[in-house]
Amino acid sequence: MADIDSTLISNRAATPRVANEPYNDAKIKTSGVGIVEVSTSTDAADEIRFVRVRSNAVIKNVLVSSDAAITSGAMDLGIYRTDDDGGAVVDADLFASALAVGAGLTLSEAAHESGVYGIDARDKPLWEALGLSADPQIWYDVTGVVTTEMGAAGTLCVEVNYVDGGA
Repeated sequence: MADIDSTLISNRAATPRVANEPYNDAKIKTSGVGIVEVSTSTDAADEIRFVRVRSNAVIKNVLVSSDAAITSGAMDLGIYRTDDDGGAVVDADLFASALAVGAGLTLSEAAHESGVYGIDARDKPLWEALGLSADPQIWYDVTGVVTTEMGAAGTLCVEVNYVDGGA
């Protein structure tokens, strides 16, 4: 029988010990909970900006909730520049692609739904997961873009849990 260790365990067991990235021992923080009211007039292609995260955040969870009043609807969930920084799309479906948001989701994990933000990205600062060569040291908006109109009015919310990834 073979023992298989993660890099974290191997680094700590090495002689001499190898330092892990400081964010591997950091406390989880939250972006806050971005709550919006949607209606049947929330159209496809509407942008919903939920929360803001720093470019050095190491994203651990992207949790999506909706109340039962929303009977149908879907959205992509990704990263956009802030309005103050031009508001441009960085990766429209980094976390989720056409995520169904109807029928009362409760803290549904969406970080890896699209497959773009793979499980290997859970150990990388956001800027690196976005394929950048250096940290731009800016804020990004976690933004939903409606892909299927909402079947009824209701409440949507997104919460991002992360650790600081450095300076």
